[in-house]
Formats: sequence, structure tokens, C-alpha cells
Amino acid sequence: MSAPQQERRAQGPVTGRGEQRRAALLVAARTVFERKGFLDTRVSDIVREAGVSQGTFYTYFDTKEAIFTEAARATIDAMLVSMIRPLPSADLESRVRETISRFVAAYRPHATMIGLIEQVGTFSIELRDLRLELRETFVRRTQRGFARLVEAGAAPEDLDVEYVSEALGAMLEYTCYVWFSLGREFDEDRLVTAMSGIWLNVLAPKGAAQS
Repeated sequence: MSAPQQERRAQGPVTGRGEQRRAALLVAARTVFERKGFLDTRVSDIVREAGVSQGTFYTYFDTKEAIFTEAARATIDAMLVSMIRPLPSADLESRVRETISRFVAAYRPHATMIGLIEQVGTFSIELRDLRLELRETFVRRTQRGFARLVEAGAAPEDLDVEYVSEALGAMLEYTCYVWFSLGREFDEDRLVTAMSGIWLNVLAPKGAAQS
């Protein structure tokens, strides 16, 4: 790599055109990764999709792995943003259902990339940590919600907030993975209802949802 290339990469895209090129490369990379998978994708595939030269690619990214990491982080950021919700419903049953429905809706458009992150995370520590970051963000958010329910008397005082959040979150994540990545067809309304019932059986005192 030339010294000017190294300097431009260290500084990042400093012009509007540079930002547009970098963004176009990321869009093209995600498209190709989703179409061909990580292992079969080459830098030449990405630049062909983006309509730029390989020299342009290497102005912004060192390797295929580097652009995949950037695309993965953008995917996770987009998913987290889409899970931001307005003020929750007052009753516990509606709040639980909204939480599960919002997660499903956030997962669906990013399922292919999330599946690839799972795959690449088996041999990339950085991607493994990125995948855990997504999971931990959701689990921490769930923990805070459960802790508020306990404080309000709407969930059992002895609820193990940390591990219940881990377990219920894993159930929700893996169900979405089986559904969207492995192709197991589910009726969405029935599935959300079933998962909501499981969450409520754990959260609601004496098995009854509380307001």
C-alpha cells in the first residue's frame, strides 16, 4: 500500500465523495456477503458490485475481513436502533408481547447477516465479540425492564433477573435464528403468543399477568 493510501485510510473519508464511496462499498459488501456467504466472497466481487476499482477498495479497507466487520457492525447498529420503542404499554401482558414482537421485527431484515456473523464468529474473535455485544445489549435492556417490574411488585421478589433475562433472551434469539436463518416456518402470531405466555409464566406472580 502506498503512503498516501495509508494516510487516507487513517484519516477516513474526509470528503463527501469519499464518504459516499465508502458507504457504497459497505452496501455492496453486505449484498455480496448475503448472496455468496463470507467464505466464497472475494474483494473482486465486492468492487464489481460497487462499480469501483480494487485500488478504491484498498483506500478504505485492508481486507475482506475488515469490510465484513464494518458491515456487521452497521447491521447490529441498525437492529438496535429499530428496537428502540416508544413509551411501553401499562399492562404487563402487552409490554411483554410488544418486546417480543419488536425483537422479531428488528431481527427479520438482518437475519442473513446475523447468521453470517454467527458463522464467522466461530473463527474470528472480533466477530464473536461483536455478536456477543448485540446479545448483551438486548439482555441488559431486558434485565433493566425485569428489575423495574420487581421493584414495582409486578414480578416475583425472588426473580433471578440476570439469569432469567439470559434464558428468555436465548430462547427468543434462537427461535428467530431457526425461523429466519434455517427456514423453519412459523406462524408469527401464534409464535409471539406462545413466547409471550412463557415469559409471563416466569414474570407474573402466581402465573397471572399483573397491571
